Amino acid sequence: MTSRHGVPPRETTSIEVPLQLFPRLPGAAGPFPLLVGLHGYGMHAATLFPLLARMAPDGWGVIAVEGPQSAFLPGEALGAAGARGFHWGVSPRHEDNQAVHRASVAAAIAWGIARGADPSRISLLGFSQPCSFNYRLALAPPHDHPFRALVGLCGGLPGEWTEAAPGSDASAATHALHVSTDADEFYALDRVAPFAALLASRFASVRHEIHGGRHRVPSTAIPVVKEFLGQHG
Repeated sequence: MTSRHGVPPRETTSIEVPLQLFPRLPGAAGPFPLLVGLHGYGMHAATLFPLLARMAPDGWGVIAVEGPQSAFLPGEALGAAGARGFHWGVSPRHEDNQAVHRASVAAAIAWGIARGADPSRISLLGFSQPCSFNYRLALAPPHDHPFRALVGLCGGLPGEWTEAAPGSDASAATHALHVSTDADEFYALDRVAPFAALLASRFASVRHEIHGGRHRVPSTAIPVVKEFLGQHG
């Protein structure tokens, strides 16, 4: 059967692609708590890693995960000098993007657990693009344990979360910290105003803080995140 213009209906399958990880694991034998961090659109895991290392409490493992899909950055010329960045999916099919994200986080967690991470003490951090994916994922974690803590930096919530509503048994055991900035060009203060209430209905506890700055990780958030992970992770 073909559709209009002779184009057949689309079918979907899947393929494996390499997933790049930038890890730092404790010298002592496990089990140890693990922080998995995801960068924003057009970024690199190697750029996020130093921030994660400063945010993780002593004795934690850290894994910065690089988005498995790449693209030339906006404004960059194509060719040898064009800069590439990585991301978590820009398919028009939301379910495809969610599947890419879920598979990436699951693989990173499994890599860490195989090397001594405690599956019951996994925390997840995202900057910008992956924040909404992370919050949605926390309703049904891929490793059969609730995430201990979620950290969202300068990002959004799932688009379908327009009202306060119960989450899941898993998310009810997870603590959330969301950090916004007061001059974010993508997430203005009026846009993030309802975040605390929307998160509080789905997670065990919620902190939503506003820091100074634009759409980047504010340096003032680093000790806040470290304290939060130490308390809840």
